[in-house]
Amino acid sequence: MAELAHFQNFAKLKDTKVEFNDITVLAGKPGTGKSYVMKYFYAVNEIFYQKIKESLIDINHLKNQLEYEFVSQNSHTIVDYTIYEKLSYLLKSDDYHGIHNLFHEYANNYDELLTLLYDIQHKNELPLNKKIEFYLNNLIKSIFINHNQIANSYQVSYQNIEFNYKDDEFKVILDEKKIFPKVQEPIFVETPLILEFKKFMPKEKGKTPYHIESLLNILDTNYSFTDIEQEEFIKDFRKKSKRIIDGDIESSGDSFIFNRKDDKNYDILNASSGIKSIGLLQYLVTNKALKKGSVLFWEEPEVHLHPSWQLKMVDLFVELMNAGVKIVFSTHSPYMADYLNAISKRNDYRDRISFNVLDEKDGVVTNHILDDDNWHILQKELMDTFEDILWQYL
Repeated sequence: MAELAHFQNFAKLKDTKVEFNDITVLAGKPGTGKSYVMKYFYAVNEIFYQKIKESLIDINHLKNQLEYEFVSQNSHTIVDYTIYEKLSYLLKSDDYHGIHNLFHEYANNYDELLTLLYDIQHKNELPLNKKIEFYLNNLIKSIFINHNQIANSYQVSYQNIEFNYKDDEFKVILDEKKIFPKVQEPIFVETPLILEFKKFMPKEKGKTPYHIESLLNILDTNYSFTDIEQEEFIKDFRKKSKRIIDGDIESSGDSFIFNRKDDKNYDILNASSGIKSIGLLQYLVTNKALKKGSVLFWEEPEVHLHPSWQLKMVDLFVELMNAGVKIVFSTHSPYMADYLNAISKRNDYRDRISFNVLDEKDGVVTNHILDDDNWHILQKELMDTFEDILWQYL
């Protein structure tokens, strides 16, 4: 079901609406705000995923459980942002085992960690809108550095929530009677080359942007569940993607390998960029990170793909949509947009696809939500370069 988001003074989007759906396409020329919109809504979906609920951790019970083991530690080393982020994540996940391990890892910081436990519990007792402000504010700062990178002041409205930034203050207004959408962990892919770079990228909490750090953690995790329908989907998806790239992408500890059908294994460094693109999508399905309820954000998936593989990527996105995964992707590719439009109309799911074209005039971006009557806007924005080339021959 399509949902509208209203942007006011958000980057170059002065007063316009963007439509989100089961598959959402953001098209337009460079610099029109596609990446900003995607990253902001990735952060919003991360908040939906975390659910911003009161933690189930019993602080006093945890203190008693751990005090005997760590009471002899007298160090008062200041807890850095890295520890705070780890502890915050574990608390939101209600991960007792992980918290216990964290106390082992930073045994000399016991007093400071305990202080943080109480601090986070206090934040969890805040009203829902204040909790969202706290967590979303931190997410936006991690992804964008600060709100001023977006605009000195802006407003975004989506479903029953309004996000306001003005005078260096971030506020959230919501109707607490309405239910937040239930989503699985959102995934943001800025580049499929992360498969290649992963082993060279140090994980530094608080220094690596959240969406990149999150994807690195996802690539390190093998999720497990027993949904028979999902297992069948994984087998089918792997088979289809394997036909495209002629092999599989598998984890090899700190890196990845590409297994060709000839049974020869290649380090991911030696695989083509196109194989990394399709292979990353394959891996996110086979390691069970992408599943029903997930939201996948992908910046310009066509960048590393031959036009024929761009169409195959669209086919794989549709497979994911039919398995209950929502897709949001930006594109400059007329191949991907036109192909998705054609097959969605032919197969009667056009109402599940939203095409948005962000068009800039005099420094102001307006979004056009496309249908048959205004489809020419997309073709003009993405294909006028072909006309420039044609004129060179005439």
